[in-house]
Amino acid sequence: MEALRLIKTARHALAEARQVPDVLGEARQVALLTEEVGARLAESEDEELTGLGQQLSEAGAHAAVCLDRSVAGGTPVSGGRAGRLTELGELQLTLEALDGLLRDVGETLVVLACGADTESLYWTCIDGVDAMSECKDATARLREAVDRGGGVERTALGGAEPERAGGGSPLLVVRLGPPGEGGSTEEERAPDYRVPGAVGASEVSVPAG
Repeated sequence: MEALRLIKTARHALAEARQVPDVLGEARQVALLTEEVGARLAESEDEELTGLGQQLSEAGAHAAVCLDRSVAGGTPVSGGRAGRLTELGELQLTLEALDGLLRDVGETLVVLACGADTESLYWTCIDGVDAMSECKDATARLREAVDRGGGVERTALGGAEPERAGGGSPLLVVRLGPPGEGGSTEEERAPDYRVPGAVGASEVSVPAG
């Protein structure tokens, strides 16, 4: 399946997730998909894309590890999207869509951290935000490389001519205190940080025990 279709599916699944284990499971699936996209790029004949693709793959793998421990006891997530990836398609558009998906995941994890009532959940979310930020940085570097290369990468990867686009904007990381340490101020919580489709703290529940 083409990367853009998988990214669209992942974005919809993340927006529809309501229980904490499901949200974390979808976030991990995004990390695994990011790892696979990076691995495909690492096979490119272009030396710069190969190196940057490897960096993206490693960042995705690290993000998956950060989220893995919370998914283990949660509800199984349907499908293995990374394993269904068959082609990257038009690279610039794929990277742009991946950048947006990574930002959605980061914002969702920030919301979960705001509403976390256990230190374990809090730190899982914060570690996940940091890891997704690394993925986003790697994606931005790839977008810049493809933008500079123009037709070279298009020909090598079988895509169409990419439109020029700027690098991805940095992911805002909101540092919060873990449960039991006095919480954070209203300014730190940044109530206007949520975006349409993001999962709010009131929309998820942490399983008892």
